[in-house]
Amino acid sequence: FPLHVWLPDAMEGPTPVSALIHAATMVAAGVYMLVRVGFLIDVSLGALHVIAWIGTVTAVLAALMATQQNDIKRILAYSTLSQLGYMVMAVGLASGQAAMFHLFTHAAFKALLFLGSGSIIFMLHHEQDIWRMGGLAKRLPITFLTFGVGTLALIGFPGFSGFFSKDAILALAWERSLPIFVCAAFTALLTAFYMTRLVVVAFLGSPRSQSAAHGSESPAVMAIPLVLLAIPAALGGFGFFANRFLVLPNEKEHLLVVPAIAFACLLVGVISAALLYRNRSSEPIDIELFRNRFYIDEFYSWLIKSTQGLLASLSAFVDRWVLDGAIVRGLSSGTWGSGFLLRLLQVGNLQAYGFIFGLGIIGLIYFTVFH
Repeated sequence: FPLHVWLPDAMEGPTPVSALIHAATMVAAGVYMLVRVGFLIDVSLGALHVIAWIGTVTAVLAALMATQQNDIKRILAYSTLSQLGYMVMAVGLASGQAAMFHLFTHAAFKALLFLGSGSIIFMLHHEQDIWRMGGLAKRLPITFLTFGVGTLALIGFPGFSGFFSKDAILALAWERSLPIFVCAAFTALLTAFYMTRLVVVAFLGSPRSQSAAHGSESPAVMAIPLVLLAIPAALGGFGFFANRFLVLPNEKEHLLVVPAIAFACLLVGVISAALLYRNRSSEPIDIELFRNRFYIDEFYSWLIKSTQGLLASLSAFVDRWVLDGAIVRGLSSGTWGSGFLLRLLQVGNLQAYGFIFGLGIIGLIYFTVFH
């Protein structure tokens, strides 16, 4: 935030591209760069505070936007933004290790979720609206189970990879900034809410379209990657993974309260979404501010349009009066005037030429003698 508007629109591309580039690699490059230059950032408390709050605001706003999206890939796109906010938050809290840990676990479960959404879209003939799905748990069992694993990892359910990495960031926030911790815990609640909403609406209940009613499981070439990615999504937070690749924050006994608060937020989000969206055929809550992404895209469109209009007017003035008027016409007028003066000297009279030649000689003598 606020330079995030391109990512949800980039999800219009192929789902495998989204799983690899937009979930695990390209968007994580910024976090990796911040971690690499962390030794420079750590010397400035002001920079750390700014980075931490940018990550916090990004996490909260993206989660709020995700709660009102109907496109399955856009929900996951805003989820990616929210999780990137967690990582930037960790960098701002002076723990590149926690940021890298969450980046590692997020790469696994978010790639799993994107490929799972691709399996759904493919088998439903390119349908992406979750309100035109429903009842997919019975027709796509492998996709449902693996998508469930990715969802549990994303919301930080105990035992799954996201539980360990997200709670490491929450523990940092608890130690170093209580307002950031409150925002991070609220984001965890929203994450559980919008992912439960997605699962309940898309996989449970009755089919809401012909494509959902006649869908079938994906072929093996699509199902096997889901099963393989479910393994690190479920186990990537345990010590035999984390200690090999990452340096984890030191554990403290009093931080046991953090997992308890996180789990309470998870339960509130899951239960409220399950009760609210069970057996629904349309969105029961319509918050236009969230659905329209806080009108940030519209603001950028207005800003670009207004600034381009101003720049166009300024460019037209410069082109007309400076370039064409002063430079082009000025040079042409000066050249014409010089030619007019020289033309006056070309009279075709030998006596006049002799007179001009004499004046030139006198001028040369004058400048030579007196200067």
